Amino acid sequence: MADDVGPIDSKASLPSLPPAESSKRSSLDGGTLSPGAHQRSPMASGEYSSALASFEGALASENSGRQSPGYHSSMESPSFRSKRVQGGIGSNFIKAKQVDEMSNHSSYAGKVRASLVKFLQSTRFANFMALVVLVDASSLIVDIDARAVGEVPPRALMLMSDLCLALYTAELVMQVIFRGCHILSHWLVAIDAMIIGCGYAELVLNALLTSETLQTISFFSMLRVLRLARILRLVRLLRKAPRLRELQKLVTMMATCLKALVWSFVFCFVIMTVWAMLLVEIVGPLIQTLMEDPEHELWDRCGEECKLLTTSVMRANVLLFKTVIAGDSWGLIAVPVIMEYPATAIIFMGSLLTLVFGVLNLIVAVVVDTFAEARERDVLNLAEEM
Repeated sequence: MADDVGPIDSKASLPSLPPAESSKRSSLDGGTLSPGAHQRSPMASGEYSSALASFEGALASENSGRQSPGYHSSMESPSFRSKRVQGGIGSNFIKAKQVDEMSNHSSYAGKVRASLVKFLQSTRFANFMALVVLVDASSLIVDIDARAVGEVPPRALMLMSDLCLALYTAELVMQVIFRGCHILSHWLVAIDAMIIGCGYAELVLNALLTSETLQTISFFSMLRVLRLARILRLVRLLRKAPRLRELQKLVTMMATCLKALVWSFVFCFVIMTVWAMLLVEIVGPLIQTLMEDPEHELWDRCGEECKLLTTSVMRANVLLFKTVIAGDSWGLIAVPVIMEYPATAIIFMGSLLTLVFGVLNLIVAVVVDTFAEARERDVLNLAEEM
């Protein structure tokens, strides 16, 4: 191995040395070494060659021994055995049987859970619950009609209504168990929970108290309002009809624009109250003067109603809502008063123009704009439509 080492080109490999080392460099350039170097170099080269040769021999014998038929792991060197064990640690790790059984059990439970969630979200289950809602609504209609005429509802329909309540309860419980309690934050699920609670409260009252007792006790008679909560079950039909896309879009638009609608109604009421105040302050005394004449046509048109509708602001609001918003006989009071006092046309026509052509059209524009913004933010539905 030492014979294979070639001569060193000192000019090409050695870096530049400071002037203090010039004597050493000249000795290297001349190719001569000191006597001590001649004595140490063969010894170092021989030691390196012997060490390298012994390592290669040990490695070759190790590999050949492992390939021989009589090879056993006990024949390995301790260092090689420790390295091989460290490299293969965990490769032959034996898992406990109990751990395998627990993993299989958890995977089976996860599959069952996923299957039940898929069933709850399926179209068939939604159609079945829509049918249940229709049956419950039919029994509710028969129940209301029977109670309106003082008759006892059929027992079969009451049992059918109780069965529908049980199905609602089972659906809600499964939704909470398999989808989590966070679904209760959805407004439709919250309505379901409220309806179910009112239904059970009604069952408890019917079981504990008779109808005569409910009529005599004012507190429990007010709890009959719980029956009205059953009407809200019809809202479930909108959620349980996956194929009625247009109907669901209308419901979504209503829910999205509900806040804008509420504030629009408040704004409309404020504007109408302003005109009602002017109506009571200015037109009210004039109508009272006209009503003093028993031969005036206002008596033939509305009688005492004309006097009462202009005696307070809230009654004037009712008059404006009746004549302007609902469009019921606007000229019944306005035309005779305008004919007698033409200046009052400013109030009657002004209220009509501002409420009908101003506020109501503004409400429509706000609702459409609100739904358009919500539709632009609804990326999922836009992607589905495209």
